[in-house]
Amino acid sequence: MEQAFSVSCRGRRQFLSIVGLFLLPPVAAWLAWQYLNTHGVSVTTNNGELVLPARPVDLSHLDYAEGQSSGDLKGRWVFVMFSDAACGPRCQKQLYLTRQVRIGVNKDLPRVRRLLVVRGGEAVTTRRMLALAHPDLVVAGGAGSGWLSAFRGNGFGPDGAQFFLVDPLGNLMMSYSLDEQGNGVVQGKGTLKDLQKLLKVSQIG
Repeated sequence: MEQAFSVSCRGRRQFLSIVGLFLLPPVAAWLAWQYLNTHGVSVTTNNGELVLPARPVDLSHLDYAEGQSSGDLKGRWVFVMFSDAACGPRCQKQLYLTRQVRIGVNKDLPRVRRLLVVRGGEAVTTRRMLALAHPDLVVAGGAGSGWLSAFRGNGFGPDGAQFFLVDPLGNLMMSYSLDEQGNGVVQGKGTLKDLQKLLKVSQIG
């Protein structure tokens, strides 16, 4: 009887451990959302705007440049930017800022990726143009109006004026308005602090 009870308890503990493994990422993401929702982004830099309520974004619904796929982004924190195929000065500034922020997270660099969504052009052409300066950049096109609607809200949109942060579970989490006239170094530091706080609180991705 005692042996049967021991086996039963061990089996229950194993079952609960398995359930815990499945629940850990959603719970961690929920904690990150609750932390920012309660304290506001002001606890970091007041640089980004929290997108509420959560908006699911399926990154697999895009046409990726040759050799790239949504799998490169799966389970990662992803900066999402929008531009035409030429990637003008505003696009270049966003790419530089997010590249430096990604480098700035040091050991957490593998947890962060960057995606440029090209509108009105071929992703592969833009990818080749930017590959030397931004070898880590994932480039995709084919964004439909329904997919783009997730990036439209009060004070932000997919027109290139803002860039965004999507969490590892595929939720649009933050929007950032590019300060084209201000100090890009200051804005980059603020974005970095936001991201470092999220990486520390969530432990996902």
